[in-house]
Amino acid sequence: MSAADELSRALVTGTFLGVGAGSPLADVEKRLGVGVRQFHGRKPNRFLRVDFGLVEVTFDGEADWVCRWLAIHMHRLDEVPGMAVEVLERYDLDFSGAVTWGQLSPEARQAAEPVVPSTVEGLRPPVAPPRYSIPTVKATVHLSQLVEGDELSRAIEKITIGV
Repeated sequence: MSAADELSRALVTGTFLGVGAGSPLADVEKRLGVGVRQFHGRKPNRFLRVDFGLVEVTFDGEADWVCRWLAIHMHRLDEVPGMAVEVLERYDLDFSGAVTWGQLSPEARQAAEPVVPSTVEGLRPPVAPPRYSIPTVKATVHLSQLVEGDELSRAIEKITIGV
């Protein structure tokens, strides 16, 4: 399956590879495999973050660990040797090249709203890579900071869903 198709689906449905806010830990591991676990915080407000490589999933509700949000880290495909091959073999997703904002479905792009960086009165706004919010699924898309080309040609660096 094309990575752009799966990312578009995620931005419309709020789930990536069948995982989204509300998914129990057992279901996430069944779909994504075994990941590296890290606990954060203290009981009763402790979180569990499980890193599956391309995807990090954060859980709460220690007795029944339930997904609260997830992050899809496309930038890792360039940073971690062999990750694109692993993702293709494990999830049947072809990330052989960067996925750009323009490659997403029109439905996903039309649901998005630009995120305007906040400013402090009297100061210039911070220079930050473009971001888009999709309120219906509580998602944020982070684009590359490269200034070449138009917005549609910018690579997607990360997507968060559920926060």
